[in-house]
Order: sequence, then C-alpha cells, then structure tokens
Amino acid sequence: MSISKKRIAIIIPGGIGTGPNNMGVPVLERQVKELAKQFDIVVFSLFKVNEGYIPEGFKLISIPSRNNFVKSFSLFLLFRKEHGAKRFDAIHGFWVLPSGFLAVLLGKFFKVKSIVSVLGGDAIALPEINYGQLRSILPRKFVIWTLNHATTPTVLTYYLTENLKRYGLKAQPLVIPWGINTQLFTYRDIPLQDPLQFLHIGNFHPVKDQVTLLLAFDIIRKKINAHLTIIGTGTSEKQIHNLIETLKLQEHVTLVKPVAYEQLPEFYHRADVLLHTSLSEGQCEVVTEAMSAGVLVFGTAVGLMFDLPQCCSTVAVKDYEALAKIVIEKLADKDYIDQTKILARNWTHQHDIQWTVQQTATIYLH
Repeated sequence: MSISKKRIAIIIPGGIGTGPNNMGVPVLERQVKELAKQFDIVVFSLFKVNEGYIPEGFKLISIPSRNNFVKSFSLFLLFRKEHGAKRFDAIHGFWVLPSGFLAVLLGKFFKVKSIVSVLGGDAIALPEINYGQLRSILPRKFVIWTLNHATTPTVLTYYLTENLKRYGLKAQPLVIPWGINTQLFTYRDIPLQDPLQFLHIGNFHPVKDQVTLLLAFDIIRKKINAHLTIIGTGTSEKQIHNLIETLKLQEHVTLVKPVAYEQLPEFYHRADVLLHTSLSEGQCEVVTEAMSAGVLVFGTAVGLMFDLPQCCSTVAVKDYEALAKIVIEKLADKDYIDQTKILARNWTHQHDIQWTVQQTATIYLH
C-alpha cells in the first residue's frame, strides 16, 4: 500500500527556469528538486519562466503579469484551483516580499500552515545605497507582520535574525543556512602559491562593495606577491574598471565574466583566498563554496562570515585597512591556515544541501 506524499505549495519571485541557460538560482532549484523526492511539490513562480524549461519532479506554474494586483489575484485563483483538486499541507514563500506575505495570506484564508524564508535583502536597510526592504516604513511593516504571523519563519543566518530583531521582529525564526553540493565543490588542500591567488565572485553592485575589495587588495599586493581574479558583471562595472586603473592594478587583477555554475569549482581550486567585502549578505553562497573547496575566507562581518568567526577572518564593513592587515598577518600563520581550513570544511560537510533539505522537510512534516 503506497503512502500519499504531503502536498506543498512553494511561492517564489523567480529563480527557477529563469535567466540565461535557465540558470536562475541554482541552489534554490536544487533544493526544490530534492524536496520533490519526498513531497508533491507545486511551485508558483511570480516571474515568467523561460519557454522550453522543463521542471524535474515538480509542477511549475508561471504567473508573468507585471501588475502586482493582477499577479496576486491570479495566484489566489490558481492556488484555489490546485488546492481544490488536492489539499495542500503547507505553503512556503521564499523571500518575504512578496512571496512570503502572499504565503501567509493564503495560509490564513485556506487554513494551511505557512513557512516564510528570509534570504537577504528582505532583512536589510542600507539607505545610503538605496538597498534593502527594511529601509522604508511600509515595506518594513509588511516584512515584520509577515514573519510574526507565519507559522514558521526561517532565516539563513543569525546575522539576519539580529537585523530583524532591531526592527521589531517578535517571532524566533529557525536558522537554516543553504548548504551546497560538496561533491561538486570538492575539498583541495594545496600549499599557498606564489603569487598568492585571490578570488572574488559577486555582482558588480554597491552592496558587494568592490571598492573596499580593491582598496584592501592594493595594500595586500604591495606586501605580498598576489593576483586577484574577479568574476562578475553589473551596474558598478565602470566604477570598478576606473578604480583598477586609478590604483594601477591592471597587471594584478583579472576580470572574468560570469561562468556556468558547474565551472565555478575550477576557479576555487586555483585560489588560495576568497576576499569578500559586502556591506550586507543573507548568507553568501560563495563563502560556503570556498570553505568547502579549501579556500581561506577573509572579508566583512556579514552573513555567514558573521556567524562563523572560527571559519572566516572578518573586519567591520568598509574597513579596507584592517582587512588588508588581517589578511597579511593570518597568511603568515601556518597553524591558523591549517586549523581554519579543517573547521570550514567540516562545517560545510555537516551543513550540506542534503542537511538543508532535511531541515526543511522536517518543517513540512510537523
């Protein structure tokens, strides 16, 4: 006698079957595929899905309207239809606005438990760069209301929880970082190279603060023979090019356009250090990937770097001089290098993608 799988509705703003080559958000898609092995999953995407994309193991419903009211009403009708055909046991919204907010409303209306996952910009306020949903009063009220009324709110890091508490969060969210595929980002313990190979991966955007990255690296390379590879593209690209020229770093920095997710391990395996200088992060998957691959992590105390001081060396945001100093000091300490690599690798293996999936599955089941 077969046991019926619990039925789960997932609401996302996009990230599955979107972008060039359907890349979307790889870790999100992988989680949904893994969850679909245990549950009957229906994903409602609030963004147009690429034509020709075929979901593996789950149902994907696209709601492409650009009008927020039309989109929300369409979601209600489509959800009611699916729920009428076979009742959902839970609704999971990824990112608070709008997905999590809509998940809570649907949960209350249809009397289904709701899960809301906070993933980054939905728990941040950086008015100086016009970033984060907490910087304005109305979105902030919606975020806090949603999390306080969800059956189970979750966050990627304690860093996000601390931010949210400062803005009035009363609920105690579960901290569930997104694990990665450690079989893809395999561990390699190689001696430090000459020149030392630094790596940075991130969108060229003010929140990633590549200005601090380059200012810190300029100090480092004057003390240590070093080369920096930067993988990314985005709105700050011209500013980054100009700063590289101003600092005369052309021979010391290589810029690489974004590569396929499966090609990233090649870059980690050639690197000694990941240098990451964001003003804020939800978690920062590149930090997790680097730790898994045996790459030392230095950066600012945000996201996972805030949560794991035993695995990463960090300074306050924008403090490029302190960052350069700590990099130079720690790279001369073999015991630090050996111990940190082991701790970082162990954490990523204990919190891999299967661990994350199981934590989420436990919420669905109870």
